Amino acid sequence: MSEELLHWHAPCGIYCKRCLASERLGCEGCREREGKVLNGPLCKTYECVTNKGHEFCYECDDFPCEMLQPIVHFEMFTPHNSKVYNLIMIEKLGLEEWNKICEEMSTLYYKGKKVKRGGDPLTLEKT
Repeated sequence: MSEELLHWHAPCGIYCKRCLASERLGCEGCREREGKVLNGPLCKTYECVTNKGHEFCYECDDFPCEMLQPIVHFEMFTPHNSKVYNLIMIEKLGLEEWNKICEEMSTLYYKGKKVKRGGDPLTLEKT
């Protein structure tokens, strides 16, 4: 796995390029900052993953755990609710293949709509 690929994919599965801290504040991602996003504290998830010698949470026997709990607070502005999905896709496809489609998938996350309720896929088309 290349360092360049890992750079924008956080251990928790967040695609850092779509995070507001990256877009608006110039954060380079938690790997670049050794788990400290901007001036914040050390991320407990980053610390857990790196202390266990993993690159991503899905490699852990405890995956998924409470550290990946989705949040509602600012859900429209933060990528935290996409973590488990992203991690499963990284495990399933490999980081190189996921990296090819993660921009499209994150656009669907932020801007997509459901045609109906339930398991229908997201769409960017008007419904």
